[in-house]
Amino acid sequence: MASAQTLTETDLFRSYWDDGLLDLLGGLALLVTGIGWETAMGALATIQAPLWIVLWGPLRRKIVEPRAGFVRFSLARQTSTSRELSWTLALGVGALALVAAVALLPRGEGVRLAIGHLVAGLPAVLVALAAAFAGILTGARRFYGYGLALLAAAVVTVLFGLGPALPLVLGGLVAVACGAVLLRQFVLGSLEYKEGA
Repeated sequence: MASAQTLTETDLFRSYWDDGLLDLLGGLALLVTGIGWETAMGALATIQAPLWIVLWGPLRRKIVEPRAGFVRFSLARQTSTSRELSWTLALGVGALALVAAVALLPRGEGVRLAIGHLVAGLPAVLVALAAAFAGILTGARRFYGYGLALLAAAVVTVLFGLGPALPLVLGGLVAVACGAVLLRQFVLGSLEYKEGA
């Protein structure tokens, strides 16, 4: 009986993220960052990204919970999620420290040029890692797809010497489109359910 209950809670936890709101807000953060990178704001455009994610809670309470209800997960699930979030944060800080360490290493002119080309793809790679962590935390496999799309765009950026904005804009567009479709399906599905009840 315990395994059936765990499976049910696992399925419920995974479906908890199926409304597309996190995708939509994360995609908007990437899109604005990418567009801002091409303007006078430059890398400072990344400052706005966390604000979109902060909006997730209030928007979820306003849009999703009135239609889907509120779920309180078991203590075991909450503990597992907290532990995974801690690991995600530690890995993110480690990745940032690694990037900073590589940036501070002394090197010759040829190495600087090679690293300069690779650095253009670095923001997309870091966001791809964040997308993979989001997939681990939520159980929503589509986040792995976002990560793969960002990695592919980063490779194209490095190969063709494009700036760091292109992968972020493309990744943002993919996430916004998927999130908008999922959110629309969720809202329409809840309306149909309400009319049928």
